[in-house]
Amino acid sequence: MTLIAFRKLKIFNLFIANLLFAICPTIILQCGCLISMMKNGSLTARCSNISGLFFECLAGQQVETLDLSGVGLEEIPNALNLTALKDLRHLDLSNNKISRLKSFNFRTMPRLQSVDLSHNDLTDLPSEPCRIPFIDVSHNKLTDMHSLVVLFRTNANIKGNPILCACSSPIVKRFYAMASLSKLESIECILHDSDQPKPLSTQCHKEIDQDQTPSSVSWLLLLPILPFLCLFGIGIVWLCKKGNN
Repeated sequence: MTLIAFRKLKIFNLFIANLLFAICPTIILQCGCLISMMKNGSLTARCSNISGLFFECLAGQQVETLDLSGVGLEEIPNALNLTALKDLRHLDLSNNKISRLKSFNFRTMPRLQSVDLSHNDLTDLPSEPCRIPFIDVSHNKLTDMHSLVVLFRTNANIKGNPILCACSSPIVKRFYAMASLSKLESIECILHDSDQPKPLSTQCHKEIDQDQTPSSVSWLLLLPILPFLCLFGIGIVWLCKKGNN
C-alpha cells in the first residue's frame, strides 16, 4: 500500500469513527443517571429518577451538563447545592414543579454558565442580583415587574410569564427608558388577566409617551425666550463691570 493510499484510508476511518460517534455516543449508566460523552469530549448526565441520584458520585465524573428536567422537583435539592460540582457549566431544571428559588448563588458550581428553569411554577425571584451569565425563567408564573430588576444585568429569557404591565409605575418606566442597556430578552407583560403577553414597548408606549409629553412641551415653550434670557444675563454682567470701573 502506498503512502498516499494509507493516508486516504486513515482519513476515511477517522470520518467513519466520527460519524458513528455522532450517531451513537458513548453512554453508560452511572450515579443514577445516563452519562454520555459528547463529540467535544464533555460529559452530560441525564437523570430521570431523582430518588436514585447521587450528586457526590456525579462530582467525581467531571460532568459539565446536568439534566434534571421533568423529574417532578418541587424545589432545588439541598444535596445539589452542597455538592462540589466544580466542572458543571449547564444545569437544566426545566419542566418541573419548582415554585420557589431561594438564591441565585450556586456557590459549589464556580464554572456554571447557564441555568434552565423554564416551565416551572415560580411566582417570585430571589432579591439578590443574578450573576449567572444566562438564566431561563420563561413560562413560569411571575407577575410582578419588580422581580425582574435582579435580572437586569444578565442574559435572561422571561417570555411566557403573566407579568402585569403597570405602565405608570417607576420600575416599568425605567425598563422602558433603559431597554437598550439591559441584557434581558424582550420583556413581555399583560394589561389584563385575560390578555396574551406582549412586548412592554407595545403595551406601555402610549401612556409613557403621554407622561413625557408635558415636559417636552414646557421645553418648547421656553425655547423662544432663551435668547432674551441670554441677553439679559450679558447685560447684567456688563453693568456690574461698568460699576466696578
